[in-house]
Formats: sequence, C-alpha cells, structure tokens
Amino acid sequence: MIEIFFNEPIDAAYVYDRLQKRLKNQSRPYFLRKHKMNTILITFPQNTEELIKSILVPTLVQFILLQKEDKWIQSILHTSFFYEEVEQQQIIPIAQSLLRGTRRSVPNQKKIRKSKQLITNAIVQYVKDGISFSFDSFITFRLKEYNKQLAYVCEIAIDEYKLENEYQNLIENLRQQVLKSDSLIPNVHIVYDGKFSVYDHLLLPISKELLREYGKGVKNREYIDNELIVPLAAIAPKRIHLYTATVDLALIVTLQNIFQERVHIHTLQDFTQEKSK
Repeated sequence: MIEIFFNEPIDAAYVYDRLQKRLKNQSRPYFLRKHKMNTILITFPQNTEELIKSILVPTLVQFILLQKEDKWIQSILHTSFFYEEVEQQQIIPIAQSLLRGTRRSVPNQKKIRKSKQLITNAIVQYVKDGISFSFDSFITFRLKEYNKQLAYVCEIAIDEYKLENEYQNLIENLRQQVLKSDSLIPNVHIVYDGKFSVYDHLLLPISKELLREYGKGVKNREYIDNELIVPLAAIAPKRIHLYTATVDLALIVTLQNIFQERVHIHTLQDFTQEKSK
C-alpha cells in the first residue's frame, strides 16, 4: 500500500478525483481510499510497479503542472523579486513559454529542461510500493532540481519581460513621433524579396545613405533597426505600400506596430504592375 499525506485537503481531493478517473479506464484490481480528508491510500495487488508508473506517477505529475507550477512561479516572483500581482500575471506566461520550449528567441532556452520530465524522474525514483510520505515534504526535499530550474526560469522571464516593456515603450515613442511629424515623403513603397528596397512616391529608389541621413534626427535610434524603421519614422509617410510574399518577419511586424493603418500590404507582382503604369 502507498500512503500519501497532503497539507491541504483540497490537494488530496484533486489527486483522489484524478486517480479515480484514471483507474476506471483499466481492468486490473486496485484499492483506493481517501482518509481523514488529507490522506490517500492506494494499493495495486497485481502489476504494482507498472501501475505506479502508468497511473499514480502521471496523476501526481499532472497535479503539480496544472495546480501548483503557476503558484510556485508566482511565489518566487513575489518573495525573491518583489513583483506584485499585476506584473506577476504578465511574467508567468513568459516563464511558462520558456518551460514549454516555445520561446525560441531566448539564447538560454536549450538549458531549460522540460518540467514534466524533471518531475516524472523524481517521482519514479522515490515512490515505491509500501511507502508512506508527505507530498509537501517530497516537493521540498525531492524536487530541488525542479525548484532550482523554476527560479532560473523566473530570472530569464523577468529579463524578457523588461525587454518587451522597453520594446513597447520604444514603439509607442516612435508611433507618437510619426503622428506629430510632417511627412517628408507622402507615400513610400517598400519591396521585400529577401532584402528591403525603399522607393519614394515617384517610385524612385531611396539610397541607404539617404535613409541613414533621414534617421539621424530620431532619438534612441541605437535600440532599433537603423536601416529601415528609424529612417521611416523620420520620414513619417502618410502611406507605406509594402510589397512582400510574407508578413511573418520581425521587422515587418515592428513596421506595422509603429505605422499601423498607414501600412498597406501588396504582393511582389503588384509592384511590377505599379512600375509599369
């Protein structure tokens, strides 16, 4: 028999309910009981080790990932970094994307191991038939590697959060500058075919040297693309005609964030037709 104590009855109830649902889907005998609101007793008379790995371990892993992980991240952000709830709610999704491996732009992403694997390994190594243990003590003493990773991920998530805030502030400043500025060139045409080529309202090429000259009047230009975005912010065109086969490019997204409805997307073929008029 395996006996698991929980500090909180609600945790015991959650795990008990999930175990019941998993056990209903298999035909082998078992004994499952909740004792004194915060204790679960479970026995597998046959195929004990196999059922521990296929039933009990996934249930406990799911409990941690779905019910505890966000709360622990929130606690780290509050106690170690002194972030309040509003900012915590913005940082937690970043931390989760790091843990899930979906934030590929972060250089240290490869150093982060999947939470599920870390937790599974720890539980498999510890939980055996006949054991009686406190689940909260297990978390404290047996999940040290996982808890250490959560703290590390919080640090990276905070850095990403700060960078995103700086980016958003910069975008907003450039947006306001464009709105307040007179247009030096009313319509600008941009062709992206692997590289960006910029043309004026007469479809005459604007050289990179001239674009850089335009960009010299923009403040904080060292923090953003100087070849295209900064010069366009200085030119402040009323319309930007962008000819491209893709919009899934960071520079194009930035362009749209700053100029918003001023940006009009066209195909590359449209530019050829425009030039032939």
